[in-house]
Amino acid sequence: MKKHSFGILLCATCDSAFVIGALIVNIKQKMQENGQDVDIFYCIHDGFSPSDQEALCKVAGSSKVHFESFSKEDFLKRLNAFAKTPIDLHNNQFLSRWTHMVYACFEGFRFLSECECIVYLDFDILLLQEIGHLKDLRKQGYVLAANGGKNPLKASFPSAPQEFANRNIFRTGIIVFNDILENPLGCYDFIYHQSALNIINDQAIFSLLVFEKKLKIKNLDSRYAGSVLWRANREPILIHAYGKKNRFWNNQLCNQIWNEWNLYYKQWLKAGGSLNTEGFIAKTTYGFERIRYHLSYKLGFAMVNNYKSGGGVLKLPFILAVIALRHKREAKFYARIIQEKPHLKLPPLESYEDYKKAIQEKQTFSYRLGSAFIEADSLNFLQWLKTYKKNLAFNFLINLSAI
Repeated sequence: MKKHSFGILLCATCDSAFVIGALIVNIKQKMQENGQDVDIFYCIHDGFSPSDQEALCKVAGSSKVHFESFSKEDFLKRLNAFAKTPIDLHNNQFLSRWTHMVYACFEGFRFLSECECIVYLDFDILLLQEIGHLKDLRKQGYVLAANGGKNPLKASFPSAPQEFANRNIFRTGIIVFNDILENPLGCYDFIYHQSALNIINDQAIFSLLVFEKKLKIKNLDSRYAGSVLWRANREPILIHAYGKKNRFWNNQLCNQIWNEWNLYYKQWLKAGGSLNTEGFIAKTTYGFERIRYHLSYKLGFAMVNNYKSGGGVLKLPFILAVIALRHKREAKFYARIIQEKPHLKLPPLESYEDYKKAIQEKQTFSYRLGSAFIEADSLNFLQWLKTYKKNLAFNFLINLSAI
């Protein structure tokens, strides 16, 4: 049997069928805008109704849809196949915060026997561009691809092998699976075998697999982890609205800013799909990202991040100059864009529900370092920026800094 060329893996519980429906509409539109399409959607679900399954097939159009059940009992069965004694998840810290569905992303390993490239997307993602180009990673020899995180493995897996403990984890909001991976079912078993020994989060166990097996993985850049704070993004391919109270469908500000999600949802309803019965449960959240957008935080973070290597220290003056000038340009762009599109104007930071927690970011070392730098040497720094703006080689320095 001929393999499918390109598949998308989506996972959700029964009360989130409408989210998967809207996401399929979104994916189809962005792919078809560029003359591409999806061969097959793998829908891993816990209790999708027959009517919602029918609606999902409608919005998928010419793409095939494969449904597969993944209940908590299924998850436990997979774990207990490798456990010495039956596992009880009722008091598990990880699963008390998330659901068993976070492990459904690993079902991608099982379908590589019939599909050359499978891209898993979290259900709280909105595509702004097509993702068919990810198929090219297979030709480049990458067996997997994911967005690199900033936290070390030991932060979520304290008993991690020492050789991997300080390596940064990979996030699992988007994962690319390629069939050039040797023994994908062995990787699938590794996930559950190690999880039976230590129930840890999906990102930690995925990263452990990559490190242990020495798999060739492509580190997807920040364009594949776009923030709901649109000002913080640079030509994002997707927006990831992670956080229980920060979704496109339950957060009023997120819904206002990314209002195109509503168009996809309406098409889902038109196809006979189920309603979102919960409605908005939050007005504004993620205030900490507003703080991290301040120039103080950007400069301080760059100084800390680049001071780790000699090369970074040498480039640091240029990096700081680029950050400051880019921040100034972005401020001008924001002032102009909110005149054209008033719905993009962000409310006062004080109105955010997590405001008190957000302003704690001002006490971080990065923010205080950046603030001290601006305050202590503001006149010299501004004069220095003017000098580099006039420098004919400034574009070269921007490329050199690789920000």
